[in-house]
Amino acid sequence: MLRLTDCIRTTVCLVFAGVYASAAAEAPKATPKIEGNTIEGVRNARYCEIIPIVRDGLHLTATVYNTLGLNDCPAQIWDSITEDTMKQRFGAVTVLLNGPRYFLMDSITASGSNKAGEKIEAGGLELTATIDVGLLDLLHRPYREQTINRDTVYRFKAGLPVHMLEASDGSRYAMQAYSQIVDKTLTYDQLDALGSKLKLPSGWRYTTTTPDQDLVLGAQGKATVIQDDFDNTYQKLD
Repeated sequence: MLRLTDCIRTTVCLVFAGVYASAAAEAPKATPKIEGNTIEGVRNARYCEIIPIVRDGLHLTATVYNTLGLNDCPAQIWDSITEDTMKQRFGAVTVLLNGPRYFLMDSITASGSNKAGEKIEAGGLELTATIDVGLLDLLHRPYREQTINRDTVYRFKAGLPVHMLEASDGSRYAMQAYSQIVDKTLTYDQLDALGSKLKLPSGWRYTTTTPDQDLVLGAQGKATVIQDDFDNTYQKLD
């Protein structure tokens, strides 16, 4: 049986995201807006995921349900949700409560299996089913690459900060979402200084850059992601 402590707290298969934000130091106000297969206005948008793991014959399967575009995962509701109640709600072996998290890209366009699916209500939250995932996608291994199924285009707008990890072999990863799961006080404004808190592998670096052109990260069927030790999630640059 998959243990909750073995699960990765990551956005393994997201719907989409975006933002209208200023380049000011203070956190931008997120105003998500759905336009076709794209959600605009999501930089620093708060969201949560509920990931029930259910038995299907001899197999265990997981489905990601996401609040993005429906609500901002209000704290008073999220804090009242428990694994036990969600296990009953979904008839699940276990349930991963993944959040709160905050997006950092300025738009995501989704296609294929990453388009928004069935809407449900669970624990007082409205959520959308995004995708079914394998249990190997849920293993928690900080600073270890994982390949996941995803058809998305992430866009980071020019003139706004992008927080990066650089591995000892030169591979680079852009932070797609920060988390308040490990550090409940982490905020958008603190990300520039996050590197001093991370327990980076030898030869790795954490940096913040401000691109002069839009940074676009595509995933056509597959994406390579990693997490740091604060459960912040990054996608590998092509």
